[in-house]
Amino acid sequence: MSSDVLDRYRPLFEPRSIAVVGATDNAFKLGFHSLAAVTSAGFPGEVYPVNPKAGEHIQGLRAYRSISELPRDVDLFVYAIPERQVVPSVREAVEMGGKAGVIFAGGFRETGPEGKRLQEELIRIADAGGMKLIGPNCIGIVNKQARLNATFASALAWFPQGDVSVVSQSGGMGNSILNEIMDEQVGLSKFVSIGNRANVEFADMVEYLAEDPDTGVICLFIEGLDDGTAFLDKARRASRLKPILVYTRGYTESSSKTALSHTGSVASSEVVYRGAFRQAGLLQVHSSSEMASTAKAVSMGAELAGNGVFISTHSAGPVVAICDICERAGLRFPPLQPEISQAIAEFIPEHAVAANPLDMFAFAWTDSSLYLKAADLALAQDDIDCAVAVFVTGGGAGPVFPSRDYAEIGRKHGKPVFVCLIAPCALIQDIADAQQHGVVALSSPEKMGQVLVNLRRLSMLGGRTGQGGEQ
Repeated sequence: MSSDVLDRYRPLFEPRSIAVVGATDNAFKLGFHSLAAVTSAGFPGEVYPVNPKAGEHIQGLRAYRSISELPRDVDLFVYAIPERQVVPSVREAVEMGGKAGVIFAGGFRETGPEGKRLQEELIRIADAGGMKLIGPNCIGIVNKQARLNATFASALAWFPQGDVSVVSQSGGMGNSILNEIMDEQVGLSKFVSIGNRANVEFADMVEYLAEDPDTGVICLFIEGLDDGTAFLDKARRASRLKPILVYTRGYTESSSKTALSHTGSVASSEVVYRGAFRQAGLLQVHSSSEMASTAKAVSMGAELAGNGVFISTHSAGPVVAICDICERAGLRFPPLQPEISQAIAEFIPEHAVAANPLDMFAFAWTDSSLYLKAADLALAQDDIDCAVAVFVTGGGAGPVFPSRDYAEIGRKHGKPVFVCLIAPCALIQDIADAQQHGVVALSSPEKMGQVLVNLRRLSMLGGRTGQGGEQ
């Protein structure tokens, strides 16, 4: 791969100008929300509303009655128009030098033979003019770094900026993943609702995002692949550069039929996908929540060089759940060396056992410094690769977990530290504070266990070498 990949998709992700075809002042029309989304992100380039019924202005911007009235070489065309108008509008945009388009309308290959023919015509026109199309049947694209929101959802402009990029075949599942990412307080780089994949495929997007300097983690939701070989070839190369998380559905009879009628995708065997993804160096996840929590940990730089975990708590139940998930996947909780165990025994409650896992009972809730002392000692042990603290907040009553000092201990030993901060959403600031200091914070034992497992699996996949490993 080379930098020409970035140049190829620059009009799509970093346009200098945008035309919104079908823009309107009518708040009950898709064109209203499409134009509002573009302006809500603070797009710095020229924005041209296009509508044959327009007056002089639409939403305060100078309006144009046709694409032919626009300046030549507008980079990106956003089509908020019915499917019957899409093909002639794309043809007109190509003639005016347009290089990229986003098509919201359905009614193409997902609807049957006539829709398939219409989409094939669309592709021929776009390919002949060198225009890259996202969709049809999609909700568009977002590039936080370029202040681009080419969707019909202004709220997508509110996401914090970060290095996680999401490509989803389904707009609805894309939204589900984005919602989970926002709940995890993870920053977004790019979002692509790829839809029917006219002439921009998953293979193209992993190739682009692997080169994109603003993307650190690539997340994919796949219902089906038309050219699995091309995808796996490019994904294998991309996974050597960046972690790729993939979530796929559509294996049962009903879900497969839904995928076919939704984006015209034919799903493949679950076993085939699992093996192919593993060989390509991709980490397969099984829910939107798992994808978001794992992406957060990876984005924060957490890596597990080995399979040894030290875990401490003041409440044993959540630790049982974490241990079950971890040990079934091959992670270990190594016994503490005698000198470390003896040192811990000197400050924990008399009836507590200086072991791994370490239960310090309610004493560690009222005196959270016990977590710090225990982690500092345990992380010095060679076969312990990370520390996990399980801290139940008590619904806002009592102490706050000492995240700043805990993070410093992790940096001192050069090993990642995690906190399972079991807190209601009302205390989400506690999680934000922990992450600001560099502690990967998760709100449930199930998430914590699975994230530890996934970080180890990514390491077994070879880091960024794509060597393969157990999934």
